[in-house]
Amino acid sequence: MSLATAWTDVDLGAPGRQVGVIRVEHSVHRSAYGTIPVPLGVFANGKGPTLLLMAGSHGDEYEGQLALTRLIRGIELERVNGRILVLPAANQPAVVAGSRTSPLDAGNLNRSFGGGHADTPTGRIAAFLAGELFGRCDAVLDLHSGGSSLSHLPCSYADLGAGKAMARRTFAALEAMNAPLSWAQAGCPDGPVAGRAVLQRGAMHLSGEFGGGGCLDAEALEVAERCIYRLLDHLGILEMEDRWRAEIPTRFVSNVQDDFVYAPKDGVFEPLARLGEVVEAGQLAGYLHAPEYPLEPPVELRFASRGIVSVIRAMGRSRNGDCLFQLLGEVDRADILKSIETMA
Repeated sequence: MSLATAWTDVDLGAPGRQVGVIRVEHSVHRSAYGTIPVPLGVFANGKGPTLLLMAGSHGDEYEGQLALTRLIRGIELERVNGRILVLPAANQPAVVAGSRTSPLDAGNLNRSFGGGHADTPTGRIAAFLAGELFGRCDAVLDLHSGGSSLSHLPCSYADLGAGKAMARRTFAALEAMNAPLSWAQAGCPDGPVAGRAVLQRGAMHLSGEFGGGGCLDAEALEVAERCIYRLLDHLGILEMEDRWRAEIPTRFVSNVQDDFVYAPKDGVFEPLARLGEVVEAGQLAGYLHAPEYPLEPPVELRFASRGIVSVIRAMGRSRNGDCLFQLLGEVDRADILKSIETMA
C-alpha cells in the first residue's frame, strides 16, 4: 500500500507514449483500500517544452473532455517535440456523474487549490496536480465551459501574471490560439483556483470557456480543438494540421463586475437577449416570473453596462443570487500591449 494519498503508475519523466491513471485514495465501506482512477496520458519525444492539457475539473463541461479524449486516441508520438500531459477527466467522480462538483464530497476542483488541501477526494486530486504536475510544465491549458447552468460563447482566456516577461509570453500564446473571443486578464487571480496555483509554480496559465448548457456544442468543441492544436504548434511541440492554419477574426475582451446580471429573487427566468448580441446599459435584459403567484407582475432585469452577451443562464428556474447574464466588453489589442509594458 502506498504511503501517499495520490500516486500514478505513469513515469512522468520517461519518453514514449503512456496512458495510465492517477490513483487517489478513497477508503469507504464497500472498498476499504479503494482508489479513484483519474486518467492521465503522457506523450514525450524530443527536447521541446511541456504542456499540460486539462479538462473535467467540472464534470458537466463536455467539450474539453471530448477534445482531449480524441487527442489521446489519435496523437502520433513521432510528431511530438516535447512533452504533453493530458487529463481528460481531472475530477473523475464529477465527470462520471456528469455534475459540476464531485458526488463524493461536493468538491469543486477548480476551487480547491488553496494554501492547504482538504483531506477529501477532490482535495487529494488538487494536491497531486499542484505538487506533481504544474511544476513540471511550461504552460497549462485548462478547458472549461458554462456547464449545466450556463451557456457560454466560445472564448479563450489567459492570466497574464504579474511580470512583463511572463505576460508577453502568455499574450503571444493567447493570440496564437486565435479564438473568436480572446480574454486577457492582468495579474494573478484571487481565490484558490487552478490558475493561481499554476502561476505560483512559474508556468503560463491559459484557459477558455467552450459551450455549456448541459450538452455538447459541436461549434464550441471545434473552437476548443482549434485552441489546443494552435497552442501546441505555437509552443513548437506539435505542428498543427492545415485545417487549423487559417486565421479567423478575433475580438479582445474583458469584464468588470457591472457586466453581470444576478437574479434578485426566485423565479422563472425569461431572457430577452441572445448569446453574441451587443447590448447597451439600461437595456431590458429579461424578466423573472413567479408562476406560483400568478397575479404578481414579473421583475424587470436590466443591463448595467454595454457589452457582448457571453453567458446566459441555461436553466429556467432560478434562485436569488443566480447569475443570469455575463457581458464581455471589447478592448483594443494596443491597450493590452501598453498595459503589459507597464509591468515590472
